[in-house]
Amino acid sequence: MKKLFIQFFLLLFVCFLVMAMLVGLVYKVTAERAGRQSMDDLMKSSLYLMRSELREIPIRDWNKTINTLDLNLSFKLHIEPIGKRQLSDELDRRLRMGEIVALDDEYTFLQRIPRSHYVLAVGPIPYLFYLHEMRLLDLALLLFIGLSLALPVFLWMRPHWQDLLKLENAAQRLGAGHLDERTNFETTSSLNRLGVAFNQMADNISTLIASKKQLIDGIAHELRTPLVRLRYRLAMSENLPESEHQALNRDIGQLEALIDELLTYARLDRPQVTLKRDPIDFPAWLEDKVEDMRLINPERELLLDMPHQGDYGGIDLRLMERVLDNLVNNALRYADKRLRIGLWLDGLEACLQVEDDGPGIPPEERLRVFEPFVRLDPSRDRATGGCGLGLAIVYSIAQAYQGRVYVDTSPLGGACFRFCWPIKPAFSHSAEKA
Repeated sequence: MKKLFIQFFLLLFVCFLVMAMLVGLVYKVTAERAGRQSMDDLMKSSLYLMRSELREIPIRDWNKTINTLDLNLSFKLHIEPIGKRQLSDELDRRLRMGEIVALDDEYTFLQRIPRSHYVLAVGPIPYLFYLHEMRLLDLALLLFIGLSLALPVFLWMRPHWQDLLKLENAAQRLGAGHLDERTNFETTSSLNRLGVAFNQMADNISTLIASKKQLIDGIAHELRTPLVRLRYRLAMSENLPESEHQALNRDIGQLEALIDELLTYARLDRPQVTLKRDPIDFPAWLEDKVEDMRLINPERELLLDMPHQGDYGGIDLRLMERVLDNLVNNALRYADKRLRIGLWLDGLEACLQVEDDGPGIPPEERLRVFEPFVRLDPSRDRATGGCGLGLAIVYSIAQAYQGRVYVDTSPLGGACFRFCWPIKPAFSHSAEKA
């Protein structure tokens, strides 16, 4: 609110200041013109009176005579030699020509007495001093009025800002996956129509996600039913050769795996994924998993690199096991002989790393590998195993963990996949089963 308030207040203050300066400029021009004319008339009248009164009086007695006159003026009149004051060349020239010269610093006016070397000095004039003081007062008053605009601006902006905060919080919660989040503004609120539009958008998003989930679940169910029948008929068939029997079983298994991967990816692709974080001994769990993988893949060398033990925070074992299996299976498909699995802590972040000694991944293709069904070259097809969703699922799990996953070059010569997640998440997820 501070930034918006300052911007709006400065805009209003500048507009007010420009308007006040324009009004003041008009007033100054007209007032100074009228004041100058009045002062000219005053000086001319004073000179005429002085000449009438002092016509028969010697010059040396002029000031004494002026002091004895009962003029009841608020300022002084006196006669002084024309060269008494230090004037600029321009002012001295104008004074000798008989013009009225204003000395602003002394609030005094001078005019030469015709056919003499003396001038009539009028001042200091209290009115001019008052006008000077009024300028300072005007500036102070202008500043006070400008600052006082902050209060009505704040009072006007506060309810709007509260509504904007409410809308922002609703948008953040909706983006975090709380699809039932809605706004509720008063009918008198300026954001009421925007709130209605937001609610309509949220309803449409909820409907689309629900229909997508229903569609995927329905497709999975419809596909699994004929697959089960195929397996049953294949088991009952006695006329097929053993090789054909195994090939059909393998194809059906790949179809079932594809369905499972699609369902998993669809569930992770929702706006909100629940992480069931449990405090476990993650290094010990990882060591057991790697040992099992060594037994299943005796032809490959699986190395485990864990520099030290530590607190890895709460772990969703179901999703973390999926991450490890997908990364290791991907590495096994393209590794020559060796894989290395690493785990370490880096400040408030934990990292799981899987490396291989295979052909690696070109730098320009390292972002595409996390897209679903992406294969970088013809050799990476279904014949190598998998259905093209493993790394996409790993990427979705990284998003659910508020972490990151990326690929680099391994010292072993192949690809290096690094999955990192914060030990303490920024916020908790609500309970929804992925």
